Amino acid sequence: MPDLTFRKEFPIHSYELDYEGLAKPVSLLNFLQDAAGDHAARLGWSVTDLLKKNMTWVLSRTHVRVERYPAWGETVAVTTWPSGRHGFFAIRDFEAADGAGRPVLAATTSWMILDLARKQPLKLDGILADGFVVAKRALADDFAPLPALDRPDRELAFRVDSGHLDLNRHVNNAVYVQWALEAAPAELAGRRPFAIEVSYRAEAFSGDAVLARAKAMPGPAVLHQIVNASTGAELTRLRTRWK
Repeated sequence: MPDLTFRKEFPIHSYELDYEGLAKPVSLLNFLQDAAGDHAARLGWSVTDLLKKNMTWVLSRTHVRVERYPAWGETVAVTTWPSGRHGFFAIRDFEAADGAGRPVLAATTSWMILDLARKQPLKLDGILADGFVVAKRALADDFAPLPALDRPDRELAFRVDSGHLDLNRHVNNAVYVQWALEAAPAELAGRRPFAIEVSYRAEAFSGDAVLARAKAMPGPAVLHQIVNASTGAELTRLRTRWK
């Protein structure tokens, strides 16, 4: 049986930094996505493997808690494993540490396998082999629905271009988080989120216009929503908590 736990190291490059020399939240999310993709490929379940069968992975939920943001020149080691299955959803968890073994983040994610012809989720039985689960959670979350955003305080407009797209030809999951953080209230400028929760609800494609909306909450916390500017369809719902 292949190793169900996978580890990959990521050096922090200059282009992955914010203006204070620390890794951007979206950089950390990209590390998780990259490690998950490499591990899925070793298990025979990569996006490329599934596309050959007219199927693909779709990310449904993400919850990340950041202990510290690493700096330029540091190396982050990401460990990931499949941690459970619930109905149509496959759960994958992550832990990341720096070169000294200090925690950087913990995360949990929920994924579906989508039939590309019917645009419907598929049952995991018969696609993923039985027993490919490690009974360990990096972050406990049952993925209850995130709160809806009512009456945003701030709204920013973006347009999808080809640089925002992934192998599925829709907007990559980390891009939604980047848009959401850019629309965060001005009073949070210079601060960083220590928790990011995302619910992916619909796709955006090249040429689409989207609106990133935000509303400040106690904590401080922020509720976010990204919608299709033309149709009003809700694409992503987020909640962030800030230091």
